[in-house]
Amino acid sequence: MDCGSHEEKMCAMTCCPCNIDLEKVTSRANNPQYICKTCGRVTNSAEHVCDPEPIN
Repeated sequence: MDCGSHEEKMCAMTCCPCNIDLEKVTSRANNPQYICKTCGRVTNSAEHVCDPEPIN
């Protein structure tokens, strides 16, 4: 599994509550289509998580 730039993934952006950018996170999760099989975060686009699985 290659995460690419991990800092821009939902997994990394939400791991530390003191550093969450709510505007960025909510814009990426307002219509979730994918869930990360590693951490369980949801997002609109597969590229925003490390191990995406489509939500049916």
